[in-house]
Amino acid sequence: KKVWTYNFYKKEYKKYKKKISFIINKNVIFAADNLGYVYALDIKSQSILWSKFYGIPFRSNLKIIDNQLFLANQDNILYSINKQNGLTNWTFATSLTFLKNKFQNNLAIDLNNNNINFLNTSGELYSINYLNKKINWVLNFKYISKSDDLKQFLGKPIILSNDNILISTENSFLNYNSFSGAKNWSKPIHLALKPIISKNFIYLFTANNLLICLDLTNGNVIWSQNIFNDIKSKKQNKIGTIQDLKIINNNISLFSNNGYMLSFNYKDGLLIDSNKISRAGLLSKPIFTDGAMYLIDKKKKLLTFR
Repeated sequence: KKVWTYNFYKKEYKKYKKKISFIINKNVIFAADNLGYVYALDIKSQSILWSKFYGIPFRSNLKIIDNQLFLANQDNILYSINKQNGLTNWTFATSLTFLKNKFQNNLAIDLNNNNINFLNTSGELYSINYLNKKINWVLNFKYISKSDDLKQFLGKPIILSNDNILISTENSFLNYNSFSGAKNWSKPIHLALKPIISKNFIYLFTANNLLICLDLTNGNVIWSQNIFNDIKSKKQNKIGTIQDLKIINNNISLFSNNGYMLSFNYKDGLLIDSNKISRAGLLSKPIFTDGAMYLIDKKKKLLTFR
């Protein structure tokens, strides 16, 4: 049952393809789009609280801490916006990249140290104190060769865990101290998906189909398994591309675009089960709430699993 709908966009924007990032905080939806708009929509009253036009498309996830809404535009400018009225608190400009790729500006909040970590599309990682607006440190992960000054940065969203900040580049997976910016360890791994952390372990899925468990503290490999070791070659082709990694009921679960769910033992990475949960294939990543898993298939049907 549809509860309600709201269309923020006027007729002149009907033909434009919109990419909207949003976050929900205290019954308010905060949204930013590729047209340059930021707006706040009250869920209970179903009305716009405020809207601002900034003129440059936004290209990042959104984060909220206290009264500040953080986001970044396609020119790699970080914004702090007052979530009550949409007015700009402050901005911080970083290096601009002229070539656009699939990687978007990525933000993560370090509550322990009152910092916001900002990884931009140029491969620069900034740690900025969101209270005094001072830079703590800057790291550059973009590999620039002498023959290719326009090489693009390809990475995954950053992950914070206690004092660890995990960064994925095209050829490496690295752990830095979030307070000092000092490197803890690095591994020559090309990741296919954003990793996940459970207690003191990191679970990774690589571009060459390896499921890996690392020790968060020192980066040592606990185990490594090719996900297709126990799957017949005929079925491998049917599974398709792995598009998401989750921990479900203490198992490591992989989801493919062709509708398969593969479950692995978290202790050794061995295959437990493989099931086709959608005949049509999967369009979305799974969402979990109230003991249920929700997915959208390629026919745009909502699938529910207990």
